[in-house]
Amino acid sequence: MKILISNAFHSPNEVKVGCLVGQALFGDGAAIIGSDPETLIEKPILQLVSAAQVTILDSEQAIEDHVGEMELSIHLSEDAHKLITINVDAALQEVFTPIGGGSSDWNSLFWAVHAGGRAILDEVESKLGLKEEKLGVARHTLCEHRNVAIACVYSLYLMR
Repeated sequence: MKILISNAFHSPNEVKVGCLVGQALFGDGAAIIGSDPETLIEKPILQLVSAAQVTILDSEQAIEDHVGEMELSIHLSEDAHKLITINVDAALQEVFTPIGGGSSDWNSLFWAVHAGGRAILDEVESKLGLKEEKLGVARHTLCEHRNVAIACVYSLYLMR
């Protein structure tokens, strides 16, 4: 078993607005993500079928994490959400094509957007032509729990 825990904390800094925005969006959370469950005692509820890593060109400064002795500070550029939106369709194709799900109708597949902020959700919804209910759970997750590291796991759990 692997336990994924994210803690983001840093003192407010009015001069570094990107840091302040990052701290407002990224909260903390925990999820247990494992493989080869012992089915006599564990009851898995989701199975990861496909995943991909997509590198977005010219994104070096978009989202920066700095880990210090007593902090994790996250700095967001004003263009981070635009870079995500521009590349979301290609990223989804990369994930779904190997399992026969490459599509332009992203409403018909079971997947979730990481609730990374309202601007990201609004722009992804518009770019992909998603129905309002497709991102309803992601919006609920963002509203209730902020942008925790496990937002997608929580959203998928609620969607099932």
